[in-house]
Amino acid sequence: MKKFSISDIECLTGIKAHTIRIWEQRYNLITPKRTCTNIRYFDDNDLKKFLNISLLLDSGMRISEIAKMSDQEINKYIEKLSECEINGCSCTIGSLCNAMLTLDEAVFEETMQTSLDSMGMERTMLEVIHPFMRKIGIMWQAGTINPAHEHFITHLIRQKLITAINSLQPSNPSHAKKYMLFLPEGEVHELGLLFANYMIKARGHHVLYLGANLPFEDLLSVANYYDPDYALTFLISDNAFGDVNLIISKILENLPNWTLAVSGNLAVTGSIKPHSRLTIIKDVPQMIDFINTNAEVQRLYFTC
Repeated sequence: MKKFSISDIECLTGIKAHTIRIWEQRYNLITPKRTCTNIRYFDDNDLKKFLNISLLLDSGMRISEIAKMSDQEINKYIEKLSECEINGCSCTIGSLCNAMLTLDEAVFEETMQTSLDSMGMERTMLEVIHPFMRKIGIMWQAGTINPAHEHFITHLIRQKLITAINSLQPSNPSHAKKYMLFLPEGEVHELGLLFANYMIKARGHHVLYLGANLPFEDLLSVANYYDPDYALTFLISDNAFGDVNLIISKILENLPNWTLAVSGNLAVTGSIKPHSRLTIIKDVPQMIDFINTNAEVQRLYFTC
């Protein structure tokens, strides 16, 4: 069981440390544990309760009301919140955090399905999953989660995306533009690429999806065969590459006749040198604009 400082709890829940201390004195809401050297800390169960309290506060409940509730009553109320119509609300993100921290696939499935039924895949990804992934990054920095937690939750999100992609109608070859999607050698973070696959296919285009960790020497032969209108990749892991411009130059060298679009953390934060065949996509709205602007095709939208 992990140990969390009050600053960790503040970072993960958004509840100020000063507020937590006041709650301890006024409501005896959660009593911190102490190490053998008398240092205060909170455990996994405390974190889960703080996350639930944060959700209840976001739903409009007052802390004085929450303090009178038992843990069972809080959990029951949280279940009711997860059944409400969701509009990218924080209760969904909080529920996903709980599912990840407790490795509870059933909670993940219920939360995701409620969001998908209400919002569809694209809005769920934009308004729920993207903020959730940012929160995962914060949890990494705080040491709240380990690789098993991230692998567990990203694997489940990946499955949902693949199911949504497979449910889309095939493109019309006479109208569709052709996109070649890949992650270069050394890059394995695939969720962004999968979501791009979904958005492109949902708009009636054809995608050749090559997945992660594609060797550079394979790019040219595949592109010569497929002849895409656009090649798209994501650069996420700065530990996988040195200078981001070196990796982009290497990709462009292996795709001498095609337009390359690059997204991901390194594309956003790096100082990218301009190139006539290079487009930098900094966020999802830019990705949508790129797809819509660069392809004249009757756009079909599907929900899953």
